[in-house]
Amino acid sequence: MIGEILAIGDELLSGRVINTTSSFVASRLFINGHFLKRITVVGDDTNEIKKALLSALKNSQFVIISGGLGPTTDDITNEAVSKALGLPLEKNHLVQQQIEEMEAHLDKGALKQFMKKLTMLPKGARVLNPQGHAAGYELDYNGVYLFFLPGVPEQLKDHMVKRVIPRLNKLDKERPFVAQRLFKLFGPTETEVNVRLKNIEKEHSEVKIGYYPVFPEVHISVTASSTSQERVDELILKASSVIKSEFEKDIVAVGDEGSLEETLGQIMMERNLVLSSAESCTGGLLGATVTGVSGSSNWFDRSIVTYTNRAKEQNLGVRHETLLQYGAVSKETALEMVRGVRRLTGTDVNIAITGIAGPTGGTKDKPVGTIYIAVMVKDRELVHRFLFPGSRNEVRRLTVETALDWIRRILLYDTLLPGYKPLQ
Repeated sequence: MIGEILAIGDELLSGRVINTTSSFVASRLFINGHFLKRITVVGDDTNEIKKALLSALKNSQFVIISGGLGPTTDDITNEAVSKALGLPLEKNHLVQQQIEEMEAHLDKGALKQFMKKLTMLPKGARVLNPQGHAAGYELDYNGVYLFFLPGVPEQLKDHMVKRVIPRLNKLDKERPFVAQRLFKLFGPTETEVNVRLKNIEKEHSEVKIGYYPVFPEVHISVTASSTSQERVDELILKASSVIKSEFEKDIVAVGDEGSLEETLGQIMMERNLVLSSAESCTGGLLGATVTGVSGSSNWFDRSIVTYTNRAKEQNLGVRHETLLQYGAVSKETALEMVRGVRRLTGTDVNIAITGIAGPTGGTKDKPVGTIYIAVMVKDRELVHRFLFPGSRNEVRRLTVETALDWIRRILLYDTLLPGYKPLQ
């Protein structure tokens, strides 16, 4: 089936709230063989909602409308729909009963006002979830299926997965079978990836490859659509095999929810290893990235932030003479930092980072973006100088990703460096 999404809310137009719900709806529709021709965002304006809805009805078999179903004065979706379609608002007794049960603790005056707006739905509306606080509803209008969903992300997701998708699947039994797989790469550029994979789509017209720069990574989406699940599975398997063969060492994660830090954590736990780090210019970003993974305490011990020279000396034992002779941003300092972490923690794997993230502080010999990363895996020491481009935040993120990916590559492929080549 071909449809549209209509997202309603001033907060979406102002940028105060990012429209993540439409992305979720689109992805769920696509993977189930239902396709979109347009996503429209309108504010809390009755006339704009009316125009957008009438336009969608002309070109779509279904429309997903999100937002504006709440009890506040700016929630005007039901009123706008009533005017656009010429359907009177009627009290829905299922919604009324549920609200009375859920909000029995409110005083009668407050309950009456709260209940009245939520229970008035366009004539013919069928409540999607009469047991829920945010009911949502379906409406058939001149052969077009309209689904009205709450704008709150978790409530919308619940409706989409449990009610809307099953309903659309039942309505469209001729839809194609679709499967998708996502690969996250660090190192090669988007253009390089495209060149190396361009033959996949030529050989299989049922396969589409998407290339997405998601800083600091490149993501590859493989989508297959066909008339049978068996054929789709076969196509995904073949395309995935080619990608893994071409970019085996660059793939840091597979799947929407996967990440480099999760992948590294799995490797560390499989080998019963523990990681510690010392950070200067990244200021704890590596530690924050790693501890964003649930269960990271099983493989990550600590990150010591030594931002000043004094901290490097006092906390890590970096020699004063080293800092005077070579500077804080140097191979020698990075090595003494990583040795200091090892002495303090006794962990198997250690990382030290020192550099100039910018935008100030650079010199001719050490321009902004100069980063030294030292790693110690058991008794093996390695250190390299990198020159990363971009803003302060971009340099810091590239540094963290490079450090973590370097450890991943050492553990899996011995000493292979990440994609950003070190400067000699």
